[in-house]
Amino acid sequence: MRSWIFLVLTLLGLSSSRAAAPALTAPDAAVAMRDFLSAYWDADQQYFLAWNRGGPFSRPSGAGPQGGKYSDFWWEAQLWDLVLDAAQRDPQNLEYQRLVNTVYDGFQKAYPDWQNDFNDDLGWWAQAAMRAYKITQQPRYLERAKTLFADIWTYWNDDLGGGVLWRRSGSNQKNVATNGPLVVTAVRLYQATGDAAYLERARRLYDFLDTRLTDGAARVYDNIENGQLRNWDFTYNIGNFALSSLALREVSDNAAQQTKLLARAVSAMDWGLANLTNAGIFLDEGTGDGGGFKGVMLRGLRTLADAPGLEPTTRARYLDALRDNATQVWNSRRSEDGLVGSDWASVQRRGVIESLAAASAVAALQLAPGPLPARVVTGNGRYESENSAREGVASSVTASGFTGRGYINNFVRDGQFVEFRVNAPEAGTYRVALRYSAGGGAAIRALVIEDGAAEKLNTVKLEFAATPNWQTWAELTATVTLPSGSSRLRVLFDKDSGSRNWLNLDALTLGAVR
Repeated sequence: MRSWIFLVLTLLGLSSSRAAAPALTAPDAAVAMRDFLSAYWDADQQYFLAWNRGGPFSRPSGAGPQGGKYSDFWWEAQLWDLVLDAAQRDPQNLEYQRLVNTVYDGFQKAYPDWQNDFNDDLGWWAQAAMRAYKITQQPRYLERAKTLFADIWTYWNDDLGGGVLWRRSGSNQKNVATNGPLVVTAVRLYQATGDAAYLERARRLYDFLDTRLTDGAARVYDNIENGQLRNWDFTYNIGNFALSSLALREVSDNAAQQTKLLARAVSAMDWGLANLTNAGIFLDEGTGDGGGFKGVMLRGLRTLADAPGLEPTTRARYLDALRDNATQVWNSRRSEDGLVGSDWASVQRRGVIESLAAASAVAALQLAPGPLPARVVTGNGRYESENSAREGVASSVTASGFTGRGYINNFVRDGQFVEFRVNAPEAGTYRVALRYSAGGGAAIRALVIEDGAAEKLNTVKLEFAATPNWQTWAELTATVTLPSGSSRLRVLFDKDSGSRNWLNLDALTLGAVR
């Protein structure tokens, strides 16, 4: 995976079309998988397309076969993981069982030498190969994982506290994306072969992860390079850390160590659920590689929810989170092709949806325990500004006392906005509470209200009273009328309607009017 991941929060092809969203129906994992295969699977090439059929233009460039028409090395591994998710959910489905083998065959034809400069790309294939081996019992998958792991392991060194290098040339970066999946692969190889060398390497990899790429409590960072720790927050890092903790727990014969590993997975997952969601739904991490991150997080969440010895109320909470995200994905499908982009909070009305982003959404439905009823997902009604769509404003942690991971500041120029994409259980009147600070004096903004189809419904003037300083947070409440389901609440600096002065915006809470 590339370090230049584009975390673009404005989706390609997003329009103000007023086409109706699909009717509220019960989620169906099989239908979601069917729609995904219809949009992206090329049976002749035995390979997944990078962009959906029916997009207005072909992918102009990329690292995959035929100039990026087909998904690249890492993307195809993630799409194979989706096929494996479907095969595990429905083991009697012969189409999925065949597809497990066909995707692998097609990739091997495209990349017969299995060469790649990025060890994480190779490692994802090794981990998925062990999943395929468990499902099919075909020795070729075990042999592929053994070969890949041995090759990747040559890039372990003791610099920066150990770990395997991300790239084979030009960088000394070590990251979770490389080392996390290798823990899982090493454990699975140990379980399959009985070779204790794999277990010893799994422990060394995990020790590096836990000591150098976490805060030792709950937060999982991204990478360390040239001695600099980058504490970027991505859902897939949490998923990888949870999966590696749980895999190592399976082969530990020490009760205290088992307890610790489970606690580490729980702490990381709880941090992710608290900080990388809005009202319980995972945030939009953009197109490109970021579109695939949530799928990894959800695999970790499902594995953790199924872990032996997990406290029952925690298990129930995790299963509810899986159900909520799967239902929200289903509600966010667009009517013409059933696809969902990287933003699960709203329907991407038309245009290109990359296969990697669509796969994460479909994975949510494969991983959630069913049956799932038709419903609107409202969660706790709390939406963090730093996790929401925005234009021209930055995230900060300078002023203490904020909730979540930060707040929005430098919010003083025309056209800047934060857009909260909310869900209402039914049409009616709701209370909007905005947490803010205004240390520079009273501020004015416009609250533009749109329905899920981006049709403007109303505009409300928001007058934020001054706060004594930027560290003192206050709450402004307003009453709004919303339709059932999704709406967009955009806090906008609009000079024509009188917007003025600086404002820090922390979060929005949507609740019933009492």
